[in-house]
Amino acid sequence: MSVVFDEEFRQRLEVLKRLVAKALAGRGGSGRSPLVERGGRVEFGGHRPYAPGDEAKIIDWNAYARLETLVVKEFEAPKEAHLLLVLDRSGSMACFGKDAAALRLAAALGWLGLASGARVACTSCRGASPWLTAQERFPELLRALEQTPADGAADLPLAVERAPAVGTGRRTAVVLSDLYEAEPAAHAIAALRRRADALVCAHVVAKDEVRVPAGEGFRIRDAETGELVDVRLDAAGRERFEAAAAAFLADREALAARHGARLCRVEPDGDLIVAVERIVVGAA
Repeated sequence: MSVVFDEEFRQRLEVLKRLVAKALAGRGGSGRSPLVERGGRVEFGGHRPYAPGDEAKIIDWNAYARLETLVVKEFEAPKEAHLLLVLDRSGSMACFGKDAAALRLAAALGWLGLASGARVACTSCRGASPWLTAQERFPELLRALEQTPADGAADLPLAVERAPAVGTGRRTAVVLSDLYEAEPAAHAIAALRRRADALVCAHVVAKDEVRVPAGEGFRIRDAETGELVDVRLDAAGRERFEAAAAAFLADREALAARHGARLCRVEPDGDLIVAVERIVVGAA
């Protein structure tokens, strides 16, 4: 099986499905998730006057008792939920295992989305998959995720532009990115917010990116060139680094909030099943 989605990972997601179901039942039993909602529901759409030939079973007799006139119930056509996975495959994502973690996270979300009856697609700046339905088509989604090129380009707005058109029904988008470039990320999130009912930013950040290693001297690798650089920081330098890291995290949280998106921070070396649960269930 795929290294992105192995059998052990799938089995843990099976457990997560049950945990998510219990969590949703604890919220009043609505059966809905902030991530996806089941498609195929027929919803009440209103009343219209009775016309000869209408079936008796659609007459609203309770309304007749109040209004003393015959009206029939109308129902809206079933609507399918849509889940769009927006992938950042830029050079910075190749560091600290962020890219591999984002792919596994996207695969898990796609698997849960298909299992929940949603239509699922993935997109990056290099192209997009079609909308897929039914859990049996998960291998197609997995292939699309694995074959998405990682070419160093950081163009989230183009990834959004390449996404397939969304039909009716609840629309959810999940951005999987380290959000390194603030302006393109803001444009992409704003564009997604206009076309999605719910938006989640899975902010993939490694601990070593936002904390200074122990000791005055350490070595870092340039994400674009691969060059190793020796760095030395005194106490003042460490304070400046820590302040800059805190400002970066706070700025990205504010960016998401400005556009009505929910930000979930993901550590690449953390438990990704826990990250999936936080995104799906909406835990703080």
